[in-house]
Amino acid sequence: MIESVASEVMIHVTPPLPPATIRFLPAVPEGFELSDSERLSDGLRRLSIEEFDRAIGGLLSGSDVDVAIHEARKSMKRLRAVLRLIRDEIGEERYRSENELLRNTARLIGPVRDAAVLVETVSTIRTRFGAHLRRTAFETLESNLIRRHSETRARLVDDRETLRRVIYALRSAKARYRAWPAETDPEETWRAKPVAHSFETLRGGLERTYGRGLEEMKVAHATPSGHNFHWWRKRVKYLRHQMELLRPMFPEVLDGYIAALDQLGELLGEEHDLSELTLIVAGRPEMCSDAAERTLITALAQHRRSELQTASMAIGRKVYAESPEHFADRMAAYWDTSFGVQFATQGS
Repeated sequence: MIESVASEVMIHVTPPLPPATIRFLPAVPEGFELSDSERLSDGLRRLSIEEFDRAIGGLLSGSDVDVAIHEARKSMKRLRAVLRLIRDEIGEERYRSENELLRNTARLIGPVRDAAVLVETVSTIRTRFGAHLRRTAFETLESNLIRRHSETRARLVDDRETLRRVIYALRSAKARYRAWPAETDPEETWRAKPVAHSFETLRGGLERTYGRGLEEMKVAHATPSGHNFHWWRKRVKYLRHQMELLRPMFPEVLDGYIAALDQLGELLGEEHDLSELTLIVAGRPEMCSDAAERTLITALAQHRRSELQTASMAIGRKVYAESPEHFADRMAAYWDTSFGVQFATQGS
């Protein structure tokens, strides 16, 4: 099977997209949400398969490597959000196995995206503080980061074995998700039980995702390090994807909540990018040989990070304004008046 995959890997080395184009690609594809006309098991299986198809199709399409990797990693994050949502239902062993596979698969192609983001981050600093900088500020650093990004992309494209591993892992996982039983299937013929059409299937996952985000926010507030803000950002992203899945329960309310999570995620994402830039400038001074420029870009990055941390805390307090238990209860009420009604007469 691996040999057949190898013949299909067609990613082209084309010039990278402008940084702003990469950053603002749609974060969530249209239709990444459940429908009140389908059972939970059917909806989750449908959405998961669509995400696998999106990731695999992009990597095999011959499109720009940056776009393909960006979209594939987005899809894997959405799939991990689904796993977290039904973690209690599928069991800890299965959850950990599938989550680890997706995490490790994303890491295989992550360096290309990470290198692209560093180029974008320097450009963002120049744009933001350009009125106070000379025209050629940070040109050497940016040039070195562009070269580093190009080399990273080329290594991945040349390394067909890594691409084969990624596609093989995604196809294998997709087959497992496709085989997941629905409630209407005869359960005795399956090794796994179907996902029940009940909010209790989701309660533990939602409460855990929200609760961990709340705790990570408190940790980041107490100790505002790049590491702590990064961990908070991860929880925010998972909650956002889960809310997008459940949006049809009460779109009039959840649209605003999703927008706030999206804004918070963007702030935390920029904070993380700046943190990574300061680390590479400090750890690899040859990337910016001018000591004065290294000091300046670090100072500007730290200044912007402080702004982002303050802004994210302001939004975060609103996003995480209730206890995990109350949050789950509120979502349960939305479910009961929408998704919980459709199949009530069938014993769900």
